[in-house]
Amino acid sequence: MASTLEQAQAAAKQSPQQAVELYNSVLFAQQSDSVSLVDRETALLALAALFERMQDAAALTTLINNSQSFLIAVSKAKSSKLIRTLVDRFNGIPGALQAQINTCKGMLEWARNENREYLRQSLETRLVSLYLDSQMYTEALSLISQLLSELKKLDDRMQLVEVHLLESRVFLALKNLPKSRAALTSARTAANSIYTPPPLQAQLDLQSGTLHSEEGDFETAYSYFFETMEGLNVYANSRAANAGSSSVVDYEQRQLQAFSYMIMCKIMTQQPDDITALFATGKTASKFRDRQVVVALQTVAKAQKQRSLADFEKAMSTFRNELQSDELIHTHLTALYDTLMEQNLVRLIEPYSRVEIAHVAKLIGLPIGMVENKLSQMILDKVFYGILDQGNGCLVVFPEPRHDSTYETTLDTIKSLGNVVESLYTKAAAFYSHAAYVLGNKWNCMPDCVQPETIGTVVDYTWHHNAPASVGYVAHNDYTRIIVVAFRGSADAEDWVQDSEFAFDPWPPHLPGSMVHHGFLSAYQSVAPNVTNIVAQLAARYPSYKMVFTGHSLGGAETVLCAVDMLSQHPELKHRMYIYTYGMPRIGNEVWASSIEALDMPIYRVVYENDLVPHIPFQWLGYMHFSQEVWIHNNQTMLCGKEHEALRCSESVAVGSYSVPDHSQYSLANWKFTV
Repeated sequence: MASTLEQAQAAAKQSPQQAVELYNSVLFAQQSDSVSLVDRETALLALAALFERMQDAAALTTLINNSQSFLIAVSKAKSSKLIRTLVDRFNGIPGALQAQINTCKGMLEWARNENREYLRQSLETRLVSLYLDSQMYTEALSLISQLLSELKKLDDRMQLVEVHLLESRVFLALKNLPKSRAALTSARTAANSIYTPPPLQAQLDLQSGTLHSEEGDFETAYSYFFETMEGLNVYANSRAANAGSSSVVDYEQRQLQAFSYMIMCKIMTQQPDDITALFATGKTASKFRDRQVVVALQTVAKAQKQRSLADFEKAMSTFRNELQSDELIHTHLTALYDTLMEQNLVRLIEPYSRVEIAHVAKLIGLPIGMVENKLSQMILDKVFYGILDQGNGCLVVFPEPRHDSTYETTLDTIKSLGNVVESLYTKAAAFYSHAAYVLGNKWNCMPDCVQPETIGTVVDYTWHHNAPASVGYVAHNDYTRIIVVAFRGSADAEDWVQDSEFAFDPWPPHLPGSMVHHGFLSAYQSVAPNVTNIVAQLAARYPSYKMVFTGHSLGGAETVLCAVDMLSQHPELKHRMYIYTYGMPRIGNEVWASSIEALDMPIYRVVYENDLVPHIPFQWLGYMHFSQEVWIHNNQTMLCGKEHEALRCSESVAVGSYSVPDHSQYSLANWKFTV
């Protein structure tokens, strides 16, 4: 059988069709012919290489589909390697991308039927790359999500690196730079814990350089592209003797791409003189001296050095294919060309108040139509102020108008007034919350009832329910024009913490999946009908009054439940409602917390120092705070942003430092309000 293979190899150059028949006779020989698996493998690989050289994608597809019976006969590891090699043979056939995708899908189905999970995942990774090349981004992201879920369970770090890298490339193609960088970071994190082959490391470096160049950091991008070229050079040289010609060409093509990006970085950083020195960095760079894309970039660099837009335009036109085939180079050179044109035009028109467009075009050495379009764009972008008098073919330049800051100043003033009002509400809410512990049926408590923010308050309704316990009041103030709903907290914080039960109840009914603390809900619902009725009446009686819901500890939890209940019954009151809680425990699960944040209204959850109560019920029980925490720390207030559990605020306190005494320290004398 060796003689048949030798005959096929000899015929491959002179008579490819005869070689195909000879290889087929070996690959698909009957079992009685006693052809070894090694010979059949040799015939299979030789046929694939021959079809690649013949540019016959259909024949290659048929070969792969018909070779499944042979692939079953060899080991799983061997068959996986063979299939990946066969699928990659499409790379050398122009216009065969769709055939490669279809063939890959067919082999994927075969791998599933044969329960070859490793091969399936490998082919799915290859399919993601093909989807990326064919701009099928939705399909690529869907398959990536599925793959990442499986690979993380298997802890296959090598393939995780490849998939995260592909994810980064997909997001980069979609111009989503933050997600692209996050995916690349995940790829590098996984790569740090394993040995990363030089070709894969080169891809990571190339992607890092690409992202840095997209962000305008061309100095850092240059260093990554240099690492890419050098890494591929070492690996390509070590494999050149053993690898096939297509493999060597592939590595050289990647090196050329990295070297082209290095030249582009020098152009973008206004260092065209440094490009000549790049060819002295080693044999790798010098062998690319005469490549068309390198010559094109050198021509652009020369035009940039001479500050000649005409030469720049000529270079972009002469080497259109070379400079437009790579999206990264095309994008940045186009942006550079626009920037240079703007700078030159601004310099030329600066002495004039009125100038003919034809004269400007003659000075800059570009067609009149192109100059006119650019001037129009610059006027719209407010690079300078003027109009195009197309009837007379002139540009009229106006002096830069004096900026009137009245509008912005007015907005800032209104915003500051709003902050002052909210600060006053915050102060008032603290006094009203504390008053719930000592108030009777009249506004006669000390010292909370005689504060400037609370004096003149009229109590409209009070309650004191024992089982379950709920205490509070509803009041209004005609001076500050607010309606107050205040719930009192637990009488003994330490006993409450020790006796608490943390069972969930589904609530509110209109929000599927939302769960709240059974005890808090029971306490509120014991007084809810009367409270909501009184509040609704006051809201109707005083339609211009704001509504402040406030409470401390357990009262804070009831306050939020009451506000949500009122909002579900009277959504028209939303713009009038403010919620302030002090030392409030967690009320419900993540669905509940997210729903509170989605209300998009003033809600402030104040926490004092190391207070224990806001940290219970514990998160591991499924409870979660909503955002907008205000942490009183070292006599200052910190607005902690829109995180469920703000790690830089009270959540930063160590468990061993939680304090029960801090729960009773919500006094205005202990902290400062900031406007």
